[in-house]
Amino acid sequence: MPFNSTKVDTVSKTISTKGGNFEGINVFNGATASIIYIADNTTEAIAQNCTYNNDPTVTVEDSSQFSVGDLVTGTGIPVDTKISSITDANNIELTASTTGGNITGPLEFISLSNTLCKFHIAADTTYFYRGFNIICRNGIKVVATDWSNLEVFTLHN
Repeated sequence: MPFNSTKVDTVSKTISTKGGNFEGINVFNGATASIIYIADNTTEAIAQNCTYNNDPTVTVEDSSQFSVGDLVTGTGIPVDTKISSITDANNIELTASTTGGNITGPLEFISLSNTLCKFHIAADTTYFYRGFNIICRNGIKVVATDWSNLEVFTLHN
């Protein structure tokens, strides 16, 4: 069986689109703490133009595309912020208040319903986790709120 070692340096990255056995993770985290989710790759992230102003309330284009618990990332969104409730067709509430004043711009919403494991990574640290032996059906997606360099290894397809 082939092995796959893939380095990624973006917020959300699909490591493999084929199922297999996920063995471990090696991560270096930069200046801020982060939460990293390893998920079976069953859903795509959704980007929408949104408006928010130092408050948990966010105006969205279409809230029907989201679920309570989806991870929210973007400018002015604190680390590990999720959707806490869906008010109506164009408004949602977050688990934390936004920052940075009145902002209109894109936010990314990522379903965490398919999460296989979750890590809290301290600032300026390197972690090496091995021996997960997690079977994923649809490939591996790595979702992190803020990190500098991540290597996922030994995903056999």
